[in-house]
Amino acid sequence: MGKHAYLIIANRNPNQLNLLLNTLDDSRNDIYLLIDKKSINKFYNIFKPMYSSLYMIDPIDIYWGNYSQISAELKLFTSSKDGNYDYYHLLSGLDLPLVNQDVIHNFFDAHLNKEFITYSAALSPKQLAMRLHKYHFASSFRTTSKMMHYYHRLEMKLYSKLPQRRISFSKIAFGSNWVSLDQDLINSLVEHQTMIHDIFHDGFLVDELFVPIFINIFPKYKNKIYYSSPVNDRPNEFQGNLRYINWWDGSPYTWKLKDYSKLEYARNKGHLFSRKFDENIDKKIIEKVVNYDLSE
Repeated sequence: MGKHAYLIIANRNPNQLNLLLNTLDDSRNDIYLLIDKKSINKFYNIFKPMYSSLYMIDPIDIYWGNYSQISAELKLFTSSKDGNYDYYHLLSGLDLPLVNQDVIHNFFDAHLNKEFITYSAALSPKQLAMRLHKYHFASSFRTTSKMMHYYHRLEMKLYSKLPQRRISFSKIAFGSNWVSLDQDLINSLVEHQTMIHDIFHDGFLVDELFVPIFINIFPKYKNKIYYSSPVNDRPNEFQGNLRYINWWDGSPYTWKLKDYSKLEYARNKGHLFSRKFDENIDKKIIEKVVNYDLSE
């Protein structure tokens, strides 16, 4: 039975983050935490695990939609890879496990050398290719500035008419950026950081393209994928990264107490994690998942 690394990116809700850290506190886990530099002052009393080692990774500024998300992921992969863990679980601070650590470790012990990602069929390769152009003002994809919003709309309209030249059209794929990967793939991602930067830097929503395209470039990993059927964002589908994420009701939808039966369904279907939860929208669903699901 090997150890696991939990790699967490957080940008808000420090109390909720502490609950997540508490659910991961187990002698079989180490935890690596990277906090968005813009939010670091909110996190002044971080949970101190009793059984896990917690490693604080130097914060960076993370902006929605741009390459900084990949930079954060690679920073976590690089910081943790020498631990030689069986699995590396990338989570956001708004995620929760749906089962306890015994269930998680037993599952991954039974499926060693598999990669857990979710492919999506929601967009066509032509639509995805637009994301690989070089965008300007890439830290302002999510902005209240009407001028910048209008500028990006014009930029995307222009790029819809032009071919991108970063990578072969046949290699383009996408899916959830929240993944569980083994040591072999983590090592390869870290080793090829320069190539990854060249492909994705200055792109738009490239965090969702990052791992699927990398696997297409290095197809030896395709045979290791646990569940490769792409999803169409419907509630009854199995998501191969084992994270139940509700895209059909939101972007993604934030779970509420009234949705608990849906999370039970997801757990029974084989999902081990879910997102997203927000203590400012519904704290009771978080408490119920932690107190009921994880105590069993």
